[in-house]
Amino acid sequence: MSAHQRATLTVTCVGFFMVLLDVSIVNTPLPSIQRNLHASLSELQWVVDGYTLAFAVLLLTWGSLADRVGRKRFFQAGMAVFTLGSLLCGLATSPGLLDAARALQGAGGAALAPTSLALLATAFPEPKAKIQAIALWAAISGLALGIGPTVGGLLVDGWGWRAVFFVNVPVGIACLVFGVRALGESKDPAARRVDVPGQLLSIAWLGALTYGFIERGSHPWGAPQVAGRSWSARPCC
Repeated sequence: MSAHQRATLTVTCVGFFMVLLDVSIVNTPLPSIQRNLHASLSELQWVVDGYTLAFAVLLLTWGSLADRVGRKRFFQAGMAVFTLGSLLCGLATSPGLLDAARALQGAGGAALAPTSLALLATAFPEPKAKIQAIALWAAISGLALGIGPTVGGLLVDGWGWRAVFFVNVPVGIACLVFGVRALGESKDPAARRVDVPGQLLSIAWLGALTYGFIERGSHPWGAPQVAGRSWSARPCC
């Protein structure tokens, strides 16, 4: 394995590890967040779902754009957005600001996920080495989901709930600096055009549906916050 391959493997694995870690690491500090920010049940739910929703709706679009514009460029941009979102989460003074920052985190993570795998595949052209690199990438990423609650608990006990988000900042900055020289740029000349109207519709549909189900915890099924959003999110055909 060359120095360039080791560097690419390190940066991409650390980047995607952070993305998946933040899926589950926030479960532990939720009671502390509720007490400190006086958050309602639905606002706490958005701390979790705002991240995953932004991640899900932008994942394919960011991957397609990265193939056209440049995977390294999008990986670095995603890391910058994710790190900024983490900083804003730690600085949040209200549930609304925290929810918005979590959505920003998810948007950055959606750029990191597909580009990290594409950068790995490009850096390891030999089939056997590529399989080994992707297997390691998948194993490390899977580990992040499992240890997230434990890491979150340790951080909350030691430094408070804000540390759960601040811990991403130095790691993100290190990846940004290291990635400038470690990562190689690549594109897909046969990449498909991004379906912008379809992307906007999917964001609106998933957002409305998620909003309806979250508000169901605080309102009955017939309430406008629930029924209106769920009805607007129904499939058109």
